[in-house]
Amino acid sequence: MNTDMSMVIPAIAPRLMASVTEPEPAVAIRMLVAACLDQSPALRLRQPEVKQLFARFVAALMRERTDALEAIACSVEKQINALSSRPFTPRQVRRILGITNQERLSWTRDGRLQQTGTILNNQRGQKFRVPVYCAERIGWLSQNPDMIETWRDEDARILTHEDLSDAALSS
Repeated sequence: MNTDMSMVIPAIAPRLMASVTEPEPAVAIRMLVAACLDQSPALRLRQPEVKQLFARFVAALMRERTDALEAIACSVEKQINALSSRPFTPRQVRRILGITNQERLSWTRDGRLQQTGTILNNQRGQKFRVPVYCAERIGWLSQNPDMIETWRDEDARILTHEDLSDAALSS
């Protein structure tokens, strides 16, 4: 099973600039968006944000602001690359993978879900750290739900085995 999660995002800025000379630039840009989403599960999970970034370039193109197109294209590329590697919070992980908080905590403890660090959150003047998870790993898991089911099956077998052991000890 290939679990390599390193994805290469295509060079976006040059391709955006090349789309300007296309007969249908909007079509070329949509194809570039699709290529980015296809190559990165993490970006696919953040599809609305990705589309919003490309929309900035399209808006400048429609306003015929050719002087700013290259700078906007470079900015879009930089932000897309940052977005593709931005880690997910526990709430996002639960939503994306369809898991419970208990599963997330258990799988984090036993190493199946690995934290990539923490972020500092400030809520109502209280600062606290929130664990974050690798965007590519969560993207890969979202594309491979059978892995989540395997983990659940393993957990169920362990619980059943422990229940049988407890019953044998108490009799």
